[in-house]
Amino acid sequence: MSDRGGTTDQAGSMEGRSFGASRISLRHMLWGLVLALVLPAIVIACAGFYSVYRAERQATDLRVQDITRAMTLSLDREIEKTETAMRILASSPHLRTGDFAAFYRQAKEAGLPEPAWVVLTGMDGKVLLNTRVAYGTPLPDSIRPDTIRRIQQTRRTELSEFAVRPITEQRLVTLDVPVVVADRVAYVLSTAIGSEVFQKLIQDQRIAEGWSASVLDQSGKIVARSREPEHFIGQYVRPGLLQAIASSAEGNVESMTLDGIPVRTYFNRSEAYGWSFIIGLPASETAAALWRPLLWLLGLAAVLIAGGVLAAILSRSIASPVDRLVASAQALGRGEPVDGPPTRVLEFEAIRNALAEASTAIRSQKQSREEVLAHVAESEARLRLALGAGELGSWEYNPSTGEFLTSPMCRANFGRAPDEPFTYMDLVAAIHPDDRPKQAEAVAHAMANRTDLHVEYRAIWPDQSEHWIRISGRTRLSPDGSLSMVGVSQDVTEGREADERQALLLHELNHRVKNTLATVQSVAAMTRRAAEAGDPYAWDAFIGRLQGLAKTHDLLTSTSWSGALLEDVLRSELDPYQDALRQRIRFRGPKVNLQPSAVLALGLAVHELATNAVKYGSLSAENGRLSVMWAVTSGPGPALLLVEWTERGGPLVKKPERQGFGTKLIQRGLAQQLGGDIKLDFAPAGVRCVITFPIESVLIAAEVADEEEKRFA
Repeated sequence: MSDRGGTTDQAGSMEGRSFGASRISLRHMLWGLVLALVLPAIVIACAGFYSVYRAERQATDLRVQDITRAMTLSLDREIEKTETAMRILASSPHLRTGDFAAFYRQAKEAGLPEPAWVVLTGMDGKVLLNTRVAYGTPLPDSIRPDTIRRIQQTRRTELSEFAVRPITEQRLVTLDVPVVVADRVAYVLSTAIGSEVFQKLIQDQRIAEGWSASVLDQSGKIVARSREPEHFIGQYVRPGLLQAIASSAEGNVESMTLDGIPVRTYFNRSEAYGWSFIIGLPASETAAALWRPLLWLLGLAAVLIAGGVLAAILSRSIASPVDRLVASAQALGRGEPVDGPPTRVLEFEAIRNALAEASTAIRSQKQSREEVLAHVAESEARLRLALGAGELGSWEYNPSTGEFLTSPMCRANFGRAPDEPFTYMDLVAAIHPDDRPKQAEAVAHAMANRTDLHVEYRAIWPDQSEHWIRISGRTRLSPDGSLSMVGVSQDVTEGREADERQALLLHELNHRVKNTLATVQSVAAMTRRAAEAGDPYAWDAFIGRLQGLAKTHDLLTSTSWSGALLEDVLRSELDPYQDALRQRIRFRGPKVNLQPSAVLALGLAVHELATNAVKYGSLSAENGRLSVMWAVTSGPGPALLLVEWTERGGPLVKKPERQGFGTKLIQRGLAQQLGGDIKLDFAPAGVRCVITFPIESVLIAAEVADEEEKRFA
């Protein structure tokens, strides 16, 4: 027996050691948790800080590149300003009459930027005048015969490279403009632009301290520089940068400045003149962008190390209370006093065993009560969840006693505060007077037949706003034998309003589609008759009218079909024919907002007038001009909108022998649809069309009074 007992004890001891060896202590679990949190945080932090560095680098690249692009545009504008002034001088009538003295005075007053001057040279190389000296002073012949001969052949303006002029010893750029007289190049008009102009352009931009900015000519020679310009103006930039500028219009490249500073150079080359603007960002600033995330990363590492030390301290603090908790749970399970020294056991397993023993001892006493409470709590939770999800308010009504119980949501459906008293009489008083009979009949029918209650009616809130309420209920017998009703309430105002809006939108969409199809059908029918009459351009005209109609639809769509400005309708059709200076076609008139129907009709009319002007009228000639003016007029009769279309500078106009399709379309679209009056005058100098509309048929009513004050005639 003793052998058997010893064997059993030994086996139990081995089993305990084996079971213990497979467990993990609480301290190890805490360290594992710390590592599981720290390692992903380190990886994510590294990736995040690298992403921040990349984002900051990209933001710097975009910002500096935008600066170079803006500076190149400023450089172009500066040169274009001088070129424009020279072209104006080149068109001077004094040059065509040979009055060089008068031209000399005109050139002196041209207002070119200092220290520029103007030189006029003949095709034989003779310098006729120079505003740098008094008129009549003997002048040497030009030293640039090749340039004069090339300009005579190409008839193009040339901008020279930056160089030091042998006579004046000034660092200049020369702008040469051909002077055409009687369809030949008779003279070359030249001006010299000093580097001071471009140096001032850089100084005005206030380039950041430490950066270097430069203006380069076509060959890569420095024309102006923000740092030490006296030492570097006239020198070429490094070959690597020249190659990068030649291969791309803009970008950035790692390079070295002429004064030996490593930089990241951002450049932008002008497409018009071939000049470039560059900004050198020191490599030290680029490295600073990397150091900031690195410092944050080091700070994070320090925090993580401190967290590890704190985790070690906490693990030691947690282990002892857990041991005491295990001992207390075991004592509670045996019914013994909770005292005595702590027992050295593995934490999680000991807690599990202790709680199991304690729960077994008290389960029989609490099981029944807990099951009932759990079922009740679960049912109440489900009910609250369902009512809250559906925004439903609950109510109970007992007709025999008049008792009326409501939930806060139910009171909120009728505009009451959660704690505000709300009786059944209050409910009836809140119902819209027109809906009270319907509600009373529904309740009486449900109570008499013991059926479900379903009714919707309008409720008037204390703030006098109107809301739609849906009521659902069911009858039941109360414990005292009386018949009562319970149910829910729901505010369905938004759903009702959404249904009404949807019906209105569908009706409006149907109306607009019908109007558009009617317009297309009318244009197609008239185009067909034109094609049958032998018009070879009928199909192209039809496509053009559809495209014009599409533009007008796009204009209305951008305003959600609430109308459009008259000027926007005109620009939508006429902007394709406008010149760069916006002088060929001029608009003049007050701000007038047209109704959608007027936008469609006027858009087709303007399209027809523009098409006729491009084919036969003023827009078919290079010097042709078009003027569109409009005004809101008032008088003894109803207010009118007057639109005047005037062409000039085009071919000689002849009155057509028959009324064309475009004229018919204008009259049908404007006269029939809007009640307008159209007058076409085919004067030899240019077509003139005057269109008059009644204000109420074309303008949005709210704007008529405001525009009356701003109108002009």
